[in-house]
Formats: sequence, C-alpha cells, structure tokens
Amino acid sequence: MLEDIYNFEDVLQVGCILNTFIRKANVVKIACIAQLVNLIAPIMTDPMGKAWRQTIYYPYYFASIFGRGTALNLAVSSPGYDAEAAKNVPYLDVSGVHDTETGVLTFFVVNRHPTEALDMAVSLHGFAGAAQVVDHQVMTHADMGAVNTSANPMAVVPQKASGARIDGDTLSATPPPLSYQMLRVKLR
Repeated sequence: MLEDIYNFEDVLQVGCILNTFIRKANVVKIACIAQLVNLIAPIMTDPMGKAWRQTIYYPYYFASIFGRGTALNLAVSSPGYDAEAAKNVPYLDVSGVHDTETGVLTFFVVNRHPTEALDMAVSLHGFAGAAQVVDHQVMTHADMGAVNTSANPMAVVPQKASGARIDGDTLSATPPPLSYQMLRVKLR
C-alpha cells in the first residue's frame, strides 16, 4: 500500500506553508489539501478499524479552525540563516489573523532555529484593549523523525503552553527551538 507517514519535521514544513498561504491571502483565495482524498492523508486507519491523526493534522486543524478572518500584514524581524535558495531566511516564520466576529487575534509561529528559543514580541498597536492570551498551543519534539502510530497515536501532539503574556500593547512569547505554535489573544 502506498501511504506517506508524516513525522515531526513535516509539522514545521506544513506550518510554514500554511503561514505563507495566510500571509498571501490577498492572492491565495482558497487552499485545499489534496491529502484529504488520496493516500497521503493526515488521518490514518488500519484494517481493524483503528484511526489516528498524523503529525501534520494539527497545523491543518489549527489553521482551518482559527485561521479565519482578516489576514494581518505583519512586519517580522528575526535573526536568520543562509540557505541554498535564499539568504537571511528568518528563523521565526509568523502569520496572524484577526477574527472580528469573535474578537480574537490568532498567531501561528514556527521557530526554525535548531538550538535556540527565540524571544518574540508582537506589537498589538491598533488593537485597543488586548485583554488576555486565551489559548497557547505548542508542538515540539526532540526527535525530528518522530511519528504517530496506531500503537502510539499521541507521540507528536500539541501541548498547552504557558509563558506568553501581554504587557501594554505587546504580546511576548519565547518559542522553543524547532517548534510550531498557535497563540490566541482575546480583545476587549
């Protein structure tokens, strides 16, 4: 059977791809996941009826549920690295969405740095009354090759995080190395 197994490294890649879609929402009006209808699905099953979520399920889930509203045009400043395809690629990959119906700002953050947690400060200027961080989820794993299986379906899953705070009009957090995060801020 031809099936792709996704690992933790794929979480970071999918997170970056989804962030790009959100940042380019002025051009990308709809993005579909072909994996939902073929053999490389984010949800696996076995002949005995067991089902489990692959690692990439979670970034798709968060973007699908909480990535609704108006995409924010963020100016991100981050240390970077040089790659074959580009110079000074930022370690922090960030996108944001303002949902006016719920009064929530949602930020999706990938820290690509292999060894360092990076301090992040997001200006909430223009969003008067940022009240509190209402959800903060983080995905990280010591093994980039870690996968979810029928025997261990919770090997790579989001965890409730703490440490994100709002001080005045600034949201601060410190994404750990090689991590994917979702932060949600309720406005007054």
